[in-house]
Amino acid sequence: MIRLPSYRFVTYDILGSTNKISKTQMNILTAWRKYTVQLARNHPNEMYVNGPPVENNVSLTFDDGPDSSVTPRVLDILKRNDIKANFFFVGTQINYFPNIVKRAYDEGHLILNHSWNHPYFTKIDIKRIKEEIILTENKIKDIIGKRPALVRPPYGATDEKVLTAISGTNNKTVIWSIDSMDWVQNVDKQTIIKNVLNNVRPGDIILMHSSMGHKIDVEVLPEIINGLRRKNYRIVDLSVLLKINPYKSNRNLIKKCT
Repeated sequence: MIRLPSYRFVTYDILGSTNKISKTQMNILTAWRKYTVQLARNHPNEMYVNGPPVENNVSLTFDDGPDSSVTPRVLDILKRNDIKANFFFVGTQINYFPNIVKRAYDEGHLILNHSWNHPYFTKIDIKRIKEEIILTENKIKDIIGKRPALVRPPYGATDEKVLTAISGTNNKTVIWSIDSMDWVQNVDKQTIIKNVLNNVRPGDIILMHSSMGHKIDVEVLPEIINGLRRKNYRIVDLSVLLKINPYKSNRNLIKKCT
């Protein structure tokens, strides 16, 4: 039996808030967070909310791209700051912007799986979840020559069924431990910055977005990077943070959809 290091059983609470959503919405979000953290604690081999809390490493993750405007500007900022990040791309978007995917990969970022059509995995059956994952995986393989081994369910919607489906395609599930709340309508820049910088802990996985409609991320990203560095955090990709292979080996073949 393989023994996991003790730090793998340390799962953070998910942090981040804003006054731009209602009390009811915040209560729903809080309930989802508690459930998700407990699920990760129950499945340390399959699901990550954060990385080891033993080093001052954090990861920036960007969902929902690629696009023709925000993703390239995010890439420009990362390149200027010599930072490697993680892009959970949507398959249908990859279809439109394969050149952006290739650029991100060539510049050293991880290209990871965020489904094909961005559905709530909790609302569809296992077979369709697997199809969503494998379609995107194959598309990424066509562009970069590698199959990602990490999946982020759209909206973070995860349960036992979803974990079974993701594991059934030889993937690990990655959520986040800091929600920048950049997805909230009319959220202000300072809220996003404070959600990251005031809450940051060693091993945090930070949720941001790099798709059309998230121009605010381009505006706040330099300040977040500088703030993390002032706090002596090292910004690394998920392979470094989680100490796992982000891509599948030739021997780690995906299972057929059944």
